[in-house]
Amino acid sequence: MRWSKVKQLAEGLLCESLKGRIEYHYVIHRKSHDQPGTFRITFDGKEIFRASDIPYNIAANTRGQELTEERALSLKWDSDWKKMWESNELKQLHAAYDDAETEVRESGLYPAYEIIGLLFDYIHMAFDKALTYEHPFIRAIALFDRRLGKRRWANMNVEAEADLVRDFYKLRMKAEEDRMS
Repeated sequence: MRWSKVKQLAEGLLCESLKGRIEYHYVIHRKSHDQPGTFRITFDGKEIFRASDIPYNIAANTRGQELTEERALSLKWDSDWKKMWESNELKQLHAAYDDAETEVRESGLYPAYEIIGLLFDYIHMAFDKALTYEHPFIRAIALFDRRLGKRRWANMNVEAEADLVRDFYKLRMKAEEDRMS
């Protein structure tokens, strides 16, 4: 599905107090190697969320290198590539970089390609599933959804949620208050 259609469908799910105030933006850096992207959400023209492939990759690689040094991991060269490919050292190196990616995501830094996929999934997802989805981005944008009614809103507790979810909750609350006044 084209980005313009995903954007139209996602923005069509916004509640009345946020319609026209929240916008989703996606830029692909076409002249860059591998064409990385940047995804942003703006509120009244000000950026409130950003996911970008380049900063995410830099942070994940840096943390991966730190973990390999902390764990004293190295891969010994062997002319038998099959033996090297199946070695425990290589598996430990891969595990270190996987752990690094997990840590970077938990810190709130996401790659744009992941967020675009999640946004696409969200527009096709049942709303109840979105509110309890494992990824905080889905739970956060569900708070902007017009299907989130007053009773369910009143019973929500976001204290134990990720920072992103709490920030989006406060933003929706502010938008609802602005609408009432």
